[in-house]
Amino acid sequence: MKRAEKIYHNLFNKLSTPNTKNKDEYKSSKIPNTNHRIGKNFEGLPSILIKTKDQESIVGNYKGANILLRFKESCKIHEDNSSSIFTILSCRSDDELTIKMFLDICETTIPQLNDEPTANEIKRVTNIIIELFREISDKKRSIVGLWGELFLIYTSSDIKKTLKAWHENPADKYDFYNDNEALEVKCTSQTDRIHKFKHDQLLSEIKNHFVVSIMVSESQNDGMSVLDLYESIKQTELSIDLINKLKKNFFRVMGSNPKEDLDEIKFDINYSKKNLMYYKLKDVSSLVNKDDAISEISYKVDLSKKQSVNSLSKEKFTSYLHFPN
Repeated sequence: MKRAEKIYHNLFNKLSTPNTKNKDEYKSSKIPNTNHRIGKNFEGLPSILIKTKDQESIVGNYKGANILLRFKESCKIHEDNSSSIFTILSCRSDDELTIKMFLDICETTIPQLNDEPTANEIKRVTNIIIELFREISDKKRSIVGLWGELFLIYTSSDIKKTLKAWHENPADKYDFYNDNEALEVKCTSQTDRIHKFKHDQLLSEIKNHFVVSIMVSESQNDGMSVLDLYESIKQTELSIDLINKLKKNFFRVMGSNPKEDLDEIKFDINYSKKNLMYYKLKDVSSLVNKDDAISEISYKVDLSKKQSVNSLSKEKFTSYLHFPN
């Protein structure tokens, strides 16, 4: 089924990035049939600029991990060289998928607003957007994570052996483990290999413990979804035990998502094959001298600044994994 045209995506993609460092200056375009605008700031990130009737009654900005809501903001509009007061809902991430989610959610919710909505109307709709963004971010994070693990199985030269080494439960300590050899899978749709690690993950005593960094890029035309990967792996000659393991792991993560959601996000297989790197876990920096009273620490590590490895164990399951040419 052909997907509906994305008006907000098209408007945003046509905007140039303003030549300024002022966070309150935007290149913008009027959203059809409204007084509101879609804007692009100097970082190339999207914002929705909402005209408001009673700005004085609005208080309480909101700042989330990837979204920012500011009330009563004076903005310079480049198109007509004017300044106006807006409520501004902004995406704070340059991640391709996060921007797509932001624009998708806004396109389905902003039309609920009048041309000059009241403060209460603004609060109601922006609260809906923030909650939807949080829920969808969690769901898509799960889809991307599962895609990376299925991609590793799908591209291996021995699907059976790699599938056998796959974890039994997403909460297991290792993504893949076999004969004292472990592998952590990290996926990113950004241009840098910045991944989040739990502190305890980096304290492994396993000698052959590796991290695989997989870069992904959306491709609706010739990409593969998590469902595509799952179905392709399932078509190989697998034992009943391995088929059941595949089904169990897949539906434990994706079971409640409708089929159209699983097929909505597709990634370019060849791009990920070319942009896949392995690292020894011991070479990934971790904090030292941590206070034992502090727990559940996590932080981001830029693996592009670390030395990668070009081969893994020759006897165990990692020898069957894909390496870019």
